[in-house]
Amino acid sequence: MKQKILYFVPDCPVAGAAGNITRFKQMLGYLNQASESCEVDFVSISDWGEWNSDTIKNFNTVYPNINLILLPRKIDKKKVLKSIFLYKIPNAIPKLLRGTSIDISNPFLHRKFTKIINSKHYDKIIISYATWGSLIKDIKYKSYLIVDTHDFITAQNRNKKSKIGKYFQTEIDIINRFDEIWTFSSEEKYIFEQFSDKKVVHQPIAFEHQPLVKKSVYKYDIIYVASRNPHNIKGINWFLNEVLPLIDSKHKVHIIGRIGQEIKQPYHNVTIHGLVDDITDFYQNCRITICPMLSGTGVKIKVLESLSYNIPVVTNRRGVDGLSNKSDNGCVVADCPQKFAEAINQLISDDDYYRHQQQLAFDFFSQNHNLATEKNFFNRFLSS
Repeated sequence: MKQKILYFVPDCPVAGAAGNITRFKQMLGYLNQASESCEVDFVSISDWGEWNSDTIKNFNTVYPNINLILLPRKIDKKKVLKSIFLYKIPNAIPKLLRGTSIDISNPFLHRKFTKIINSKHYDKIIISYATWGSLIKDIKYKSYLIVDTHDFITAQNRNKKSKIGKYFQTEIDIINRFDEIWTFSSEEKYIFEQFSDKKVVHQPIAFEHQPLVKKSVYKYDIIYVASRNPHNIKGINWFLNEVLPLIDSKHKVHIIGRIGQEIKQPYHNVTIHGLVDDITDFYQNCRITICPMLSGTGVKIKVLESLSYNIPVVTNRRGVDGLSNKSDNGCVVADCPQKFAEAINQLISDDDYYRHQQQLAFDFFSQNHNLATEKNFFNRFLSS
């Protein structure tokens, strides 16, 4: 008999190329290939991610063995009375009672999700992000519950000092509802293990590792791949204002992803590409990547993606969060603008230094983010 699995992700996994999207695609790929042994329902939020007729069609084409279920998070505002009496008022009261919390679900979505999980006996339920973890609180049978944390949410609120304790308590309360906790980050594994008696699994992100090829000519000097979130916006503004003036003007910076929408003025050595259909060309033909990251938590998946191509990365301390090694990993860490620019200039102008960092990237990725290890993890998960 096939085991029944429900996989919840709020975002649309076939739109964009953000780091979290990369992770969702990998998960869905494994689940789609396992159709002989499992029956998978993928639940997402229709008015949260970029769901439309094109992305729905794309999802069904790419993952034909997975059943897509879309739920609305809110009632259409055009339906004024329904929106007020069936969404806004019922949502306001629990929100007041809940107080400070990482939970971002609401009664309207909760009712719809509860109906789905109780209409079928799922053997395993995977919820992405602790912020949505309370969706499983009214399940009426025993299922093996997994929270794929992606990030330590409390740390994202560290500037709200008076509320940090409440955020932390609610995060721990939510993850303790699950049987198993998945994390990408070695630091977050340690934190969760200290405050939860549930099984915590450190599951390093893996990609197909590209061969180490020596080249002398590169189509792109520098690339930056990023989604449009507050941490990336802060990072790119710092880079453009503080670092770019210190970089040799002949070095060209290519910016890929929605982060380009935040760049409001032209720079003579910056090209904005926006969303691209295939990022492979950029990775295969660039000299280095950058990840200006002044804030944020957890593993930066775009850093790992770059290392999978053996490309040295210039980043800040936050850029190596969650990595098992903080040095000798292909990342050159620099926190001040001068050092950041010096690292870029040296990697482009000094071939020996570049080859050394390239080899470090290759060795680190081979030892810590082996695709075979991830496949074994999912095979064990599906067979357990």
